[in-house]
Amino acid sequence: MTQSLIPLKLLYDCDFLKWTEETSTHLQNRDFKQLDIANLIEEIDSLGKAQKNAFKGQMRALVEHIMKRYYVDMPLEYHGWERRIRNIRPEIEDLIEISPSLQNDYPQVLDAVYQQCLKKLQPEYKNTKFPDTWQFTRSLDDLLNLDFWE
Repeated sequence: MTQSLIPLKLLYDCDFLKWTEETSTHLQNRDFKQLDIANLIEEIDSLGKAQKNAFKGQMRALVEHIMKRYYVDMPLEYHGWERRIRNIRPEIEDLIEISPSLQNDYPQVLDAVYQQCLKKLQPEYKNTKFPDTWQFTRSLDDLLNLDFWE
């Protein structure tokens, strides 16, 4: 790869792909003096945040569909909600496989997403009484494997 004439700090703002390619080359060559450290730190931080956000988003979708399937009396919808639950669970498992430390945040994530789901579902299903807190096992393994409605 040819060396860019634009310093990496400027390249970050005008051509992100080129910045990543040149940063990777500098790292591979152990040319640490040429690195754009500030933006490299920012990008590494954002990768971690993206993993946490993906985990939280998938957990939110899973909890929402479990809540609907368990509490909402709409039998014609059950199959669709169950299918969605079956599709979400492996996504969460994949995230945990890639980043096992996501499990450390699970208790707080579960509480937060449950409250978010309550805010969303209560107005949508006005005739359904949802508990104020998660009523099932708090085990992540159970959440990823049990059908709470059986």
